[in-house]
Amino acid sequence: MDYLFSPSELDYKAKKCQRCFYISKKYKISPGDRPPPVFSNFDVVQKNYFKNLSSKDLTDKLPEGVFMNRDNLPGLIISDLLEDNNGKKFRLRGVPDIVIKFENKNDGYGIIDFKTTNLSNEKSDNYKYQLEAYAQIFTKPGATKTSKTPRLNPINHMGILQFFPEKIFKHKSSDCDLKMQMLYSPLKRNEKDFFKHITDLINLLEQKEIPNFGSNCNYCKFAQGQTDL
Repeated sequence: MDYLFSPSELDYKAKKCQRCFYISKKYKISPGDRPPPVFSNFDVVQKNYFKNLSSKDLTDKLPEGVFMNRDNLPGLIISDLLEDNNGKKFRLRGVPDIVIKFENKNDGYGIIDFKTTNLSNEKSDNYKYQLEAYAQIFTKPGATKTSKTPRLNPINHMGILQFFPEKIFKHKSSDCDLKMQMLYSPLKRNEKDFFKHITDLINLLEQKEIPNFGSNCNYCKFAQGQTDL
C-alpha cells in the first residue's frame, strides 16, 4: 500500500491525537476541524501583496530573490514515490504558500509559509515537517495527471512569516485599515528527523487496532462523554 500525505497534516493533525489521525487516514472520517475561512482570506491577501515584491521586502533575513508564480509552478505539487526508513512507499502532495528563487545560484530556493498567529521566534519549529515535506517534493518531484512538479534544488531557506493584528488605525462605514505585526522565523532542514517522523506515522497506520483515546484530545473526550464541544 502506498500512503499519501499532505504537508499540512504532518504537524498539527499528527501531533494533536494519534487516534483521530489514524481514523482520518484509514477510514476517511474527520471531525472537520478546519480553520475558519477568515484565515484563508488572510492568506490570500498576504500572498497577493507580496507576490510581486522581492524576498528582501518580506524580511532582511533572506537573500535577494523573486517569488515564483503560476507561470513556473503548478497549483498542486506532488513528490515522486518515496520510501520511509522501513522501505514503505509514500507520496507527498500539497500547495505551498511562497516559493522563492534567489538571485545567487548558491542560495538556491526558499519555501515560506504564512501564518496568522501569536508571534514567536520558535514558531517555525511547530511546522518543521510541513516545510520539510515541501522541500522533499521539490527535490524529488513527481507529476499529477495534469502537470509535472518542477525540480528545485537546493532548498536552502525555509521559514514561517507570522502575522498578528495590532490595531485599526482608520475606518469608514464599510471598511477599515488594519495594522499587523510581522515576524519571520527561519528553520533549518532536518531530513533525518523528517523520515523518522514519516516512519512513525506509517507504523501507526499499519496497526490493526485503533489507538486509544487521546487524553488531551477534546474530540476523544466528547466521544467518551467527558466534555461538551
